[in-house]
Parts: sequence; structure tokens; C-alpha cells
Amino acid sequence: MQGKILSPQLISGDDGKRYEYDKNDVENLGGKDLALLTGSQVEFVSFDNRVAKSVYIIAENRNVSSILSADSISSARTKALWGLGLLFFSSIPYIGYFFILTPNIRKIIDLGLEFFSFIPYIGHIGKIIAIVSFVLYSMAIYSVRKAAASKNLFKNYIIAVIISFLGIFLFFMLAPSGASDMSAVLLLGTMIILIAAIYLYKIHAELAGLSGSSLFLWSFWIYTVSVLLCFVFIMSFGFAFFFIPGFVFFITLAGFAFFFFLPGFGGLIMSWMLLFLAWWRFGKVEKR
Repeated sequence: MQGKILSPQLISGDDGKRYEYDKNDVENLGGKDLALLTGSQVEFVSFDNRVAKSVYIIAENRNVSSILSADSISSARTKALWGLGLLFFSSIPYIGYFFILTPNIRKIIDLGLEFFSFIPYIGHIGKIIAIVSFVLYSMAIYSVRKAAASKNLFKNYIIAVIISFLGIFLFFMLAPSGASDMSAVLLLGTMIILIAAIYLYKIHAELAGLSGSSLFLWSFWIYTVSVLLCFVFIMSFGFAFFFIPGFVFFITLAGFAFFFFLPGFGGLIMSWMLLFLAWWRFGKVEKR
């Protein structure tokens, strides 16, 4: 008899009846995640019109809906990889604009964006991609939480996100206020980075424990150091802008960029690569 997979425990037969089944009875599953195979065509036998045995998948049906809705490690890995990939893709225009593209190419890009400005959101495409990336990665963390029955993983993630966004908002509210408030901005930024780092560590430590991969922790430590280096560069830039005059300012800024920003920026890329690799290797939940 043939039918269609409705869920990891249920098949809808061509005879209109529904049959329960166990994943161990799927003969050619081959390590695939049944949650991602909803809608796939199967062939099976049943001796009591209730339970399917000797199930064979004859036509797979993988779709975006099943990937997004499934709460399994395989689904979480797919969502995390897509999220990280889109995050990198959304950063390419900014990386190129500041480090790679020549002034003439920058002018062409600016003219192009101005020409197409009548199209809604065309100038915000990078931001839109970044938002989609954030949503996908959040869904990945939630799927791991469900698959591993974790009590604190997603909660720590939400707290880290709230602290980070609050910190960014307050920083940009206070930073332009002038040199008199630089010490307050420095203190606020340091406190926010440290508090967010505590929860980020909890997230990556749990992911490392669940996956059995230390790459999650390596990614965290490199990311934290890189953020601190970039933060020091930003504060150094503000200090130099207010207190160092003339040509000396540009020499000082170049020195700050060499010792703080470039290592920090390179560290962020390395952290992203390690995190991508960690998720790529995350195949199942290890026993804790």
C-alpha cells in the first residue's frame, strides 16, 4: 500500500485510513529527519489496518514550511546555517563599501541607490536581510531548545538579545552628546558588553555541551574579544576627535585602526566562520 507522511508518527494511506508507524520501521530512512519529510510518498504494509510496517520512502518531499515548522536538530541546523549565511551576505555591501571598493565604484553605488530610490525599501535591502537572518537564527535556537528539552537556552538567548539591543540604542543616544559624557558612554558600554557576554557564554556553553563541539565556545571567546577591540577603537576615535587636533588626529586614528579595529574586525569574521562550522557539524544531541 502507498500513502503520504503526515507527521513523524502518522501516515495517510491511499485508502483514506491513517496508520501509525515507528521511525525504526522506515527501512531506507538513512539518518534523515522525519520531521523534514512531511508530505513524502511512502510504501508500506499493514496487517491490522492501524499500524504501518516495512515503510519505504519512494518520493521525498522537502519544503520550506516543514523545515521552518520542525523542532529538530536537523531543522535547527538548517535554520542556523541559513541565518548565518544571510547575516554574512547582508554585511558584504558594508564591508566592500569601507574596505574594498574604490571611490569611483562607491559613487556608482550611491548613484544607483539614488536612481532606484522610488522603489520601496530598495535602500534598506541589507537591513531587511539582516532581520530575516536574526529571525531564522532565533528559530534555530528555539528548535534546539525544544529538541533537547532545554529549560534555559532560549531564555538566555532572549535576555542576551534584549541587553544587546538596549545597549546599542543607549550607546547611540549618548555617544553624540559630547566629550563631557565620554566617560559615561565608556562605563555604560563596558557594563553592557560584560552583562551580555555572561548570557552569550551560557548560550554557547550549552550548545557546546549539546553538540559535543567546542567550536561554539571558541566562537564565543573570539567574538567577545573582537567586540571589545572594536569598542575600544570607537571610544579611541571619539577621544581623538575631541582632544587631538589637526594632522596628528589622522595619524592617531590610523594607529588605533591598526591595533584595535582591524584585529577586531578580523576576529568577528573568524568567529562567524567557527560558528558556521559548529552548526554544520551539529548532527545530534549528545548525552549530558
